[in-house]
Amino acid sequence: MAKTIDGYELLATGGGQRLERWCGRVIRRPETAATWAWTHDIPLPDWDGVYHGTRASGGRWEWRNPLPDAPVVRHKNLSFLIKPTTSKHLGLFPEQASNWDWITSTLPALHRSPSPTKVLNLFGYTGGATLAAAAAGASVTHVDSSKAMVSWCSHNALLSGLGKAPIRYIVEDAMTFLQREIRRGNRYNAIIMDPPAFGRGKGGELWKLSDHLPFLIDIAQEALSENPLFLLLNTYSESVDDRAESMISKRFSRLGGSFNMAELVVTGSLDRLPLPLGKAHRWKSGP
Repeated sequence: MAKTIDGYELLATGGGQRLERWCGRVIRRPETAATWAWTHDIPLPDWDGVYHGTRASGGRWEWRNPLPDAPVVRHKNLSFLIKPTTSKHLGLFPEQASNWDWITSTLPALHRSPSPTKVLNLFGYTGGATLAAAAAGASVTHVDSSKAMVSWCSHNALLSGLGKAPIRYIVEDAMTFLQREIRRGNRYNAIIMDPPAFGRGKGGELWKLSDHLPFLIDIAQEALSENPLFLLLNTYSESVDDRAESMISKRFSRLGGSFNMAELVVTGSLDRLPLPLGKAHRWKSGP
């Protein structure tokens, strides 16, 4: 994927690490997908900030030169606040930009009704897909179990000039909310899902996406309207295997329309190595 986010650049990867530039600061943090060795024949800049730890959580940040106050990165007409969290993340997954572009182009092409398009974004995080759908004219319901992430999405909407857009913010377990919407008879023209590989259920119990994926897809399809537009699901290597990929394809294809799978990849600007960061499973009602 070419550089599409102003203020972000992947520099190099390897040894279970990624080196990036966010808002002018070089940051090093863990990356399980970077299983190869560091390339030593190219000069790499030293880090301004580093996340100590090998997992997504449980580590700590160290800064030589902290991020500027309220740093923002931009993708086209969308703006996102960046800040280090208690995990290794900074509030944005740059590889998702290709999904935002797909949403932006797909909604106007498929929507024919005079009524607003209703989009449901489950596991919505800080709202990249929510803002893309809202900017394309949709009425969006944004769902995440973290109140902090939902508030962050609302702030990003303001930064993007979408403060008055029809976005409904819901703090709730995604699967619980989805099942309740089905019981209420509420349906959506499009559903977006970016579930974590591992998470916790509404009672705090640990769960694996791979165990719940078939049920999640089935209830998502049940929550689609009579005239659905699209269904988008992101998966990651630690959550699905080849058998699960086949299951996803079969379940999506039974809707008719067209289905494709796109690799989510970011390429280092210095080492030129592609970093695979998951797959986007995209179904739409048109060709």
